[in-house]
Amino acid sequence: MHKHVSKAAAKLVNAPLAVPKSSRVTERFNAPPDKFTYALPAYTAERRKDGWYISKSVPSFANEKPKWSGPFEAIETGCLSIGRHLAVEIADRHTRSIEAHKLRQGDPLYGLKPTTRLRAR
Repeated sequence: MHKHVSKAAAKLVNAPLAVPKSSRVTERFNAPPDKFTYALPAYTAERRKDGWYISKSVPSFANEKPKWSGPFEAIETGCLSIGRHLAVEIADRHTRSIEAHKLRQGDPLYGLKPTTRLRAR
């Protein structure tokens, strides 16, 4: 059973919500965040006859081959390699975040040293 709705009632039901420009919601979305959080990729370590190899973990459904780096003589060296890759990943993502929020050096959330590799422009 269908109910008939008048055109005026339909306009009221389908009308967008009126939110004042000076609302707290708008101010909250324009303000810089309290923190930045980055989920990082997982890595796989593999021991072979000639040393340790490191690769970014690739899910089986991705139909991609892992890109192995190595051989590393010690697992600590392989872990340092992972750390360097993650540092670059974080710096690139954080650079995009601070640019989007127009943060400058001196702001507590800026967080990058002058020597940090920033993403290529």
